Amino acid sequence: MTTKTHTPQNTQHTYTYTHHPPSPQENRNKPKPTILFLHGFPSTSYDWRHQITYLSSLGYGVIAPDLLGYGGTSKPTDLAAYKTKSMAAEIITILDAEEIEKVHAVGHDTGCTLLSRLADYFPERLLSCVFLDVPYMRPGERFDLDIVNKVTRDILGFERFGYVGFFAGEGSGVLLDRFADSFFTLFYPHSPSLWKSHLCPAGAIEKWLLSDRRAPLAPYITEEEFKTHQKLLVGNHDSALNWYRALVSNINLEDEEEAQITPSLSMPALLICPKKLELEMPGLEEGMRAVCVGDLVIKRVSTEGHWVQLEAREEVNQILGEFFERVRV
Repeated sequence: MTTKTHTPQNTQHTYTYTHHPPSPQENRNKPKPTILFLHGFPSTSYDWRHQITYLSSLGYGVIAPDLLGYGGTSKPTDLAAYKTKSMAAEIITILDAEEIEKVHAVGHDTGCTLLSRLADYFPERLLSCVFLDVPYMRPGERFDLDIVNKVTRDILGFERFGYVGFFAGEGSGVLLDRFADSFFTLFYPHSPSLWKSHLCPAGAIEKWLLSDRRAPLAPYITEEEFKTHQKLLVGNHDSALNWYRALVSNINLEDEEEAQITPSLSMPALLICPKKLELEMPGLEEGMRAVCVGDLVIKRVSTEGHWVQLEAREEVNQILGEFFERVRV
């Protein structure tokens, strides 16, 4: 396993990424493909460690970058740098630098937004798409947080994405750094139901942080993992939050309208979700079926939390391995 850096041409951004080339395989004419991992918020490539170990042991290659604003990768302050079209193109340059033509691509959380645009702008580079907990995000749709909050109140009975307004606001990164331990226990809680009261409603996360509240941590989080995560994220929350500011500011809308993208996935796709809970918006699976032109597999793991690659690591690893084996290369 090697940590590398890459600076795409015509940018001042440098990406840090983990690279493990495919292992030679007996009775195979060519090595197994490479898998590209795209993390979400508040994460880094570190969150894929269980999948990297498992899939590389099966002979797959792995590329897991720290995405823009995270970890060892550049953290530009210009919001325009976080356009998904340009970030997708920058990820492609990493594949080009490693002379990798096509990959299986796996996203989680906001990484699924970037994965969606990779599938839209560079479908010829993807053997398959895997979405963890968050589905394909349709292009060309204006994001209005007030409307989203109203719709979720009407459907679920509570605001589901009220925290987005805080994340996109000025000074939010400073507050997350200041109350980093409190934030971590809220985002990786023992009980996912905590989010209904203390994350989802508008204004709830601010109250949680300013009270410096703590919740029992999820059992899959070890002390080492906690310390490593905080070392990677504390001081860097603000740059990572630019992904949310880009969403609320609709900076991708012009690119997506100009490209006239048809919402569709032409390659095989896999959606992995936790158990159905009251936090899940209706129509999740149906929305994926509506955009998949190629084969679609939907799997649910036995756990309830958002961080399926951590909490249900063995289940997720097995699902991924079986899915990649069935996709013909």
